[in-house]
Amino acid sequence: MIIRRYIGTQVLATTLAVAGLLTVILMSGRLIQFFERAASGRIAVDLLASVMLYRMPGFLELILPLGLFVGLLLGLGRLYLDNEMAVLAAAGMGPAHLIRWLVPVTVLVTVATAALAIWLTPLGYAESERLKAEQAERSTFELIQPGRFQPVGDRMLYADLSDDKSLLRDIMILETRPGRDGGESRQVLLQAEQGRRVNDPVLGPQAVELVNGERWELRPGDAEVQRMRFDSYRMRLKQVDLTDTPVDSVRALASGVLLAQRHADPKAAAEWGWRWSLVLLVPVVSLLALPLAKVNPRQGRYLKLLPAIVLYLSYVVLLIAVRNGVEKEDVGAWGFMAVHVLYLALALVLLLWTPRRKVPA
Repeated sequence: MIIRRYIGTQVLATTLAVAGLLTVILMSGRLIQFFERAASGRIAVDLLASVMLYRMPGFLELILPLGLFVGLLLGLGRLYLDNEMAVLAAAGMGPAHLIRWLVPVTVLVTVATAALAIWLTPLGYAESERLKAEQAERSTFELIQPGRFQPVGDRMLYADLSDDKSLLRDIMILETRPGRDGGESRQVLLQAEQGRRVNDPVLGPQAVELVNGERWELRPGDAEVQRMRFDSYRMRLKQVDLTDTPVDSVRALASGVLLAQRHADPKAAAEWGWRWSLVLLVPVVSLLALPLAKVNPRQGRYLKLLPAIVLYLSYVVLLIAVRNGVEKEDVGAWGFMAVHVLYLALALVLLLWTPRRKVPA
């Protein structure tokens, strides 16, 4: 009992440390991208925390199995390096005992991965879809960064914004329009003192009325300029798109819906196969890590770390390739199980294989 608790604690602590470090690294890169999009006015600042929260399960479902794999390599590798495993082997405790001792940690990570892949990740993608729809309904004024040039649809906009975000001031809008009858493109520049959102019967609710301004129209390289002064000028500012790439609707579907649609829809079959494959990935890589963690005290604990991670990445890449093949109907859903059986067989061969020792003549 003491040995089992000791080994389990060592592996679990290393797993959590590795998973936490990978999460910080990956989420930091994503957070920088979100801040850049918020600075350019493509996402409201108050949505940043929600977007990050909803996207986190999609990262963790891949990070937790990798964290357990690396945790087993480092935790057990230290035991081999300190000759503690040699002492346990001399006491009659072999690989079967080690597997039993690691079952609680493996089950814990498997259950957490299953909760993420089957429930939380689809829920996060569904909430991302909701945020996208909510963003589309928000006024363009709420996304404007005052005192900065920023793209709004196919136009470039510069303006100051009132405190209540209902009024634009010192407005400049630049737009490029195609030339008539295939001629050269035209540049249209609008300048106005103020602008406010109006509900125009023709332009719709996203229309903007500019007050006390001028409109210039010119062609590059042409000295002729058309200038018009106006008291009121209405136009429609295209709503800014949401921050990220479009969310795949299949990933947002609940697992029960995918299970019902997997025979009729190849995308649903691919997504369902990917979800349960992430769950099955955890016990397979746990078995795979046991023989790879064996190191000679003279070699160091990091000797097999890089080859082992490459082997893990090949496992995940093959699953991704099968998912893409199932979506395109080039591979059947059996491809997922074939990959798991292949790596499970490899783990068993490495676990049961004992190198022959040369007998001195």
